[in-house]
Amino acid sequence: MTHKGQTVEIPATSPLYKREAPDFLSKKEELIWRSPKIDYSLFDGFLVGEHSGVEHFKIGQRKGIKVGGKKEPLYVINIDEIDNRLFVGAGENHPGLWTNVLSFSENDFQWNQEISFNANERETGITVEVLSSVFEEKVSAKLYFFDQTAFLEFEQPTLIIVKENPICIYYKNTIIAENNK
Repeated sequence: MTHKGQTVEIPATSPLYKREAPDFLSKKEELIWRSPKIDYSLFDGFLVGEHSGVEHFKIGQRKGIKVGGKKEPLYVINIDEIDNRLFVGAGENHPGLWTNVLSFSENDFQWNQEISFNANERETGITVEVLSSVFEEKVSAKLYFFDQTAFLEFEQPTLIIVKENPICIYYKNTIIAENNK
């Protein structure tokens, strides 16, 4: 059943995007901190409208938000299914749409069993290329593994919607992992 909910705009100047990086004790700690897991709340922005149900939206979506009168188009930057809230940001350069680090469960991918990496390589980073329907061509990244989590640290900021789309990870021009979102 569809339930109407609140649409909240988060300003690009929000303090949520101005966190000062602490001194990290390890690469793992840094990657966890840099992975986008912002818990937005109603009080982080301002109410701009209502939506017809969060199930009709996905991260990065621009169409169908039904909030007018803005200088720049609004994009979905987060979805809170529990409180039935849609969080949006103005403009394609809104910081809520971009990241340098994405984290995944290792189980999110099918891994090429013919290629393996030792513990040191897994923790110091493996230079890879990532292909997604979000990109026009492969992009460079470093792949790290800690516990059961895989991190992709991109050389350039990338759209957070990469996580919601099929991804192929290449190592020396060989596919080592892919998911089929």
